[in-house]
Amino acid sequence: MSRGPRICRSIVVLMLVTLVPVGRASAHHSSAAVYDRDNFVEAEGDIIDMSWVNPHVRFKLRSVADGRIWEIESNSVSVVSRFGLDESVVKVGTHVKLAGNGGRLRDDIMWVTNMLLPDGREILFGSGIAARWSTRTVGADTRGAVAADTANVGLFRVWTSVTSPPDFWRQSYPLTAAAAAKRAAFRPVVDDPTKNCAPKGMPYLMEQPYPVEFVRDGDDIALKLEEYDSVRHIAMSSAPGTAKRNAPRLGRSTGHWDGAVLVVETTDIDYPHFDGRGIPLAPGARVEERFTLNADGSRLDYTMTVTDPGTFTAPVTLEKQWEWRPGEHVRPYGCRPDSAATQ
Repeated sequence: MSRGPRICRSIVVLMLVTLVPVGRASAHHSSAAVYDRDNFVEAEGDIIDMSWVNPHVRFKLRSVADGRIWEIESNSVSVVSRFGLDESVVKVGTHVKLAGNGGRLRDDIMWVTNMLLPDGREILFGSGIAARWSTRTVGADTRGAVAADTANVGLFRVWTSVTSPPDFWRQSYPLTAAAAAKRAAFRPVVDDPTKNCAPKGMPYLMEQPYPVEFVRDGDDIALKLEEYDSVRHIAMSSAPGTAKRNAPRLGRSTGHWDGAVLVVETTDIDYPHFDGRGIPLAPGARVEERFTLNADGSRLDYTMTVTDPGTFTAPVTLEKQWEWRPGEHVRPYGCRPDSAATQ
């Protein structure tokens, strides 16, 4: 396989696009390094290969125009499955027409948004995508409606990332000189901390756009996150060492209740990345999180404050929200690395 597709796949692993309109930057990273959102292109041909796995659905298309092979990517299975799409919607050998964002440096790659099938149906690969060729569309939000907590379940349930979230990451940070230098030297392809399905650590993991679930674990709490099938154990007992041990990349989390608000402090994080864009995390960083239910229990507000004198000259606060959609589940993620990229 050529080096170009490997580069494409490596960068796009950074994205894991959320259920947001295509024109909006997601909570994860923009694909701008590879795909040009202002360059909408089309291609037509036969699907010769398909990989329907996380972190991204991928296709290869042989063009009818010139016979070249296009490398096509789309949203994660975790996203498209919630739009009623699975690998049965299209098969290898199918003749299709595609539209999406073309590559910045290559003219044979595409982030696909629309796929026209031979029977006239048009697949929409995400939220907020307009049909291009057909009124017979495939791909609509299958999740239940947002609901109030009439049964007073409280925190312990499955929470879904809001459909149109505000940006989780800030546009600028009060970086130390050393951290600014590391970010400036960051190479997205080579230094991507999640390439080949390497799981995220704290605090980077908490940006993930998929459902999370709070589960009682004796006196403690387990926080299950869909991305990378991660589980964080939060010790609620005053006795040290009572909670199950986290993976080193997740640190040691202790929690307490401030009224109805769950407050979690995480220390001893053995993970060198604050985010996936080159900002480091220094040893000794401390993360404080606050999980707050709104008045009717339909929304969970989240605030994270990172104190890391080695990276920031002042504490940094980030915010996001989840909403309750009854019937939603934390599904197996089963990230599968691109075998070609590991060779």
